[in-house]
Amino acid sequence: MIESIENVLSRMQEIRDRFCPYSSSGENDSFNGSFKEILEENIDNRENLPQNTKLESKFDNIIEKKASQYQVDPKLVKAVIKVESNFNPRAVSPKGAMGLMQLITSTAKDLKVEDVFNPEENIEGGVKYLKSLLEDFNQNLPLALAAYNAGPKRVKDARGIPNIKETQDYVKRVLELYQM
Repeated sequence: MIESIENVLSRMQEIRDRFCPYSSSGENDSFNGSFKEILEENIDNRENLPQNTKLESKFDNIIEKKASQYQVDPKLVKAVIKVESNFNPRAVSPKGAMGLMQLITSTAKDLKVEDVFNPEENIEGGVKYLKSLLEDFNQNLPLALAAYNAGPKRVKDARGIPNIKETQDYVKRVLELYQM
């Protein structure tokens, strides 16, 4: 019984550490909100996006720079970020995707993104990945977006947008924002 309580407390500390930056002394001095507040700030809220959302953010300079570097439309990058994280650089999805462009650990590693919560690194990795998907799917934007969400293998296996409601909704939302 005590061992299971210790496991729970240990896991709670791991989660707390993930969402609260450490001070230089190595102690967690910045935990000034409740655990519930921190989790609510990071809840995946993509389902409730307003339809007339402007795609302006404090990350516009980084987005413009990286989009230009990889020759991807910055408006598309903004639409992806809006749907993925609602411009929250600390966002973590229930499936473990992280940062503005919601990179999973393996993709981030492949793209040499060392800190997924660093906006510049995350955006660069996400834009680079999006560019590669556009190339892999012959500039077919819906298929590239579906691959960004569900993975390229699922899109190739389905020979189109997979019959996954989340992926179909994702492609629709990104395209709606992109065409605004």
